[in-house]
Amino acid sequence: MPKTTPSARVEITRPDKLLWPDLGITKRAYVDYLASVAEHLLPWLRDRPLSVIRAPDGVGGERYFQKNTPKYAPTWIKTVTIPAPSAGRDVAYTLCNDADTLAWLGNQAALELHPAPVRKDLLNKPDLFVVDIDPPDDAFEAAVEVALLVLETMDDLGLEPLVKTTGGKGIHVVVPIVRHVSAEQLRRAANRLAEIVIERKPDLVTAEFRKADRKGRVMLDPSRNGPGATLVAPYSPRARPEATVSLPVLPRELRRITPAAFTIVTASRRLNGAAVRAWDEAARARGQRLPVRLLED
Repeated sequence: MPKTTPSARVEITRPDKLLWPDLGITKRAYVDYLASVAEHLLPWLRDRPLSVIRAPDGVGGERYFQKNTPKYAPTWIKTVTIPAPSAGRDVAYTLCNDADTLAWLGNQAALELHPAPVRKDLLNKPDLFVVDIDPPDDAFEAAVEVALLVLETMDDLGLEPLVKTTGGKGIHVVVPIVRHVSAEQLRRAANRLAEIVIERKPDLVTAEFRKADRKGRVMLDPSRNGPGATLVAPYSPRARPEATVSLPVLPRELRRITPAAFTIVTASRRLNGAAVRAWDEAARARGQRLPVRLLED
């Protein structure tokens, strides 16, 4: 088994270390997985401040959310520094712009990749509008019904969204947008969209944050929009024993998919599918403009 990636720039330390023990997935296998999805994943990471969830001892060990690029990172790792007034310091976020950086992150056991919905040159002008659909536990079917309702609403508003699983129990509906609104305006637009969807089916959908207040309904979470937001990247695994992956899907597939079936082991079967092609094309295309209805006060 080789100890370096094909670029020979990153040495894989302890390549046989188990990161997902239940499935026998080693660090070497994880880095290989990242290499296999790199051409599809990197366009959604490039020039975006990146936060990660690291689990150096695998999913059964300690894990932590990391924003700051460690001081021991190679000098060729690119970063963007953003002030963090609440922490009283600046944060040097990693920019994952190439396969070498992706391999380095894999070697760091960064098991989840959470880019910001902004790029380094315009940090307060998001280019992704995200609807995070968060159902009650074991209620993916309800999440699907809400996702279809969100898609119907977006179609009425003239938007053309993308869909992916979260790698957990939820669904993300994502619209690449031109950078014409601030993060604060985008958060308000997300709240307005949630209001419209809730008006259509208040017995199924809610914007209540506290689980006790949801009463079994599916939550539309606007927090993936706005200052400091992040979003789990398409093709990123989750730090869960099942090694599930956040994966693009087509709207027409929603009623027949099982998100638990999308894992590091199985994701490669979908890389030539229509959903992946749709996300690839969207990454290259000019974004959409948000409708005035969502931006009105």
